[in-house]
Amino acid sequence: MPLPVPPPLGHAIPYSRHAVSVQLPTWVDMCGMAHGEDRVKRALRIGYPRSFIQGDVRDLVARCVKRYASMDQTCLLFPSLEHASACEAFVQSQKDNDGKSYDSCVVRAIDFSTDSSLDLGHVGKGYSTAQHIRLYATFFPAVDFPVALKFWRLTGTGISSRLAEDLLANTNLSVDTGGPNQALQIHGAGPWTQDIIRQRIASLLNRTSFPGYQGLEIGASDIFLFPTGMSAIYHCNKLLNQWRGGQSIVFGFPYELTLKLVETFGKSCKFYGFGTPDELEDLEAYLHTETENGRWIQAIWCECPSNPLLRTVDLDRIRQLADQYRIPVVVDETIGTFANVDVSPVADIVITSLTKTFSGYLDVMAGSIILNPASTFYAKFRKILSTYPNGLYEPDAVQLECNSRDFLPRAAKMNDTAMALVSNLYPHVSTPGSILTNIYYPCTCWSAENYRARMRPHTPEFKPGYGCLFTLEFTSVATATRFFDALDVHKGPSLGGNLTLAQPYVQTVFFREKEWAARYGLKESIIRISVGLEEVDDLLDAFGHALRVASNAE
Repeated sequence: MPLPVPPPLGHAIPYSRHAVSVQLPTWVDMCGMAHGEDRVKRALRIGYPRSFIQGDVRDLVARCVKRYASMDQTCLLFPSLEHASACEAFVQSQKDNDGKSYDSCVVRAIDFSTDSSLDLGHVGKGYSTAQHIRLYATFFPAVDFPVALKFWRLTGTGISSRLAEDLLANTNLSVDTGGPNQALQIHGAGPWTQDIIRQRIASLLNRTSFPGYQGLEIGASDIFLFPTGMSAIYHCNKLLNQWRGGQSIVFGFPYELTLKLVETFGKSCKFYGFGTPDELEDLEAYLHTETENGRWIQAIWCECPSNPLLRTVDLDRIRQLADQYRIPVVVDETIGTFANVDVSPVADIVITSLTKTFSGYLDVMAGSIILNPASTFYAKFRKILSTYPNGLYEPDAVQLECNSRDFLPRAAKMNDTAMALVSNLYPHVSTPGSILTNIYYPCTCWSAENYRARMRPHTPEFKPGYGCLFTLEFTSVATATRFFDALDVHKGPSLGGNLTLAQPYVQTVFFREKEWAARYGLKESIIRISVGLEEVDDLLDAFGHALRVASNAE
């Protein structure tokens, strides 16, 4: 089938039904989205899949509910029996305030039959003769939908919107036909596309040699693909639970769902939310105590850099402690990207949300787990991952392969644009009376040297930078609101895309946990910015105008 062609560099594609961002005009609308206000939900056509059930997925679920559900039931759809069963177990494990277990939860296989004359060639290479497509539905009482949605949101294992769209357009729902292996499943990405993506990632990881590092090159077979970044994090945590089953440590303030996932699906979790040198001393003392008492730590999770305050913990010291106490280190480098940073010398496992900068066009989701062959845990981890369920849908993989062809030039442009904006805005932080009180970027934080220690060497092909993400902090929610409403860019979550995105981060992510987030330095008056591929002069004008409008109103 013909491969899709990515837009020219700098061209902002229109929003598609598969886009992972939302476009809302005001601060109030963004807060309304986070609170689930009806007026916003009625207007919302697209949204971030963590908390928004996309329209085609919702329609496909409605078809299944109409055909198979008992009274007052609904369902969620998964590409594998394993994930549908895990959702069932999660819902069953939840109890209400009276201690009564949820019941009426069941998994069933559902086949989608096709006319033998129907051409499904566009669905995926090699699937044009498919007669049945099998998904797995977890049915549960409709009142328990928030519980099931928590599983969907945390694990990222639900079906792709592209898969739902293709099934709605090209199949008829049929009765389920028995065991899980009786129907052809088309959700797994074919080896052709997967091999190209994995080899591309491997070449990027091995592109430069980190000074003094004598580790082994990462091969394509060391890279495991998943349908979303959260699915990669979920399977990494599951791998670690299966291997050791002990307490996890999250060091530094991470992407909010990472912490919640490790807490929800692990034995226990100890959180060091600042990632400072003082907390490193506390961590060392804690590891010593736990080891003396015969308790093994399962893993140390870190980010390079963190989201949304762009801080980088001392990963070299983390590595030293991990070696001393025989603990694997997991590093999520989604924000830094493997174009800019190299975490191979310090990480046993590298996590990446390929949805972000690697894809870069806000129209497909994916994630990866990368096993470091130099790790002492490599053989054990690889054996466990060898049987993981592959839920990456072939057309999503094809789009990802296409989008990622210009990964390096896009990353370079976003590095330059973000640095230009930060450099232009940063003098306002020290100006008396300014409404802008801080800018968080890897090179402006107290941890700047920790980030620089991970930066790749310069090459003629690419000059590493500090990434596409930065966060602005204002004197108050009122001034932040005025700036946000006057800022003429797209508004919504996600990052690393071709469109610049602004998000009132605490208001939308921690709207029920504002006091908790504030303890770690995340104020209500911060706005997270992910720069896109627009012309830098246009963005400088847009940010300058918004700052003037907000300042004059003040």
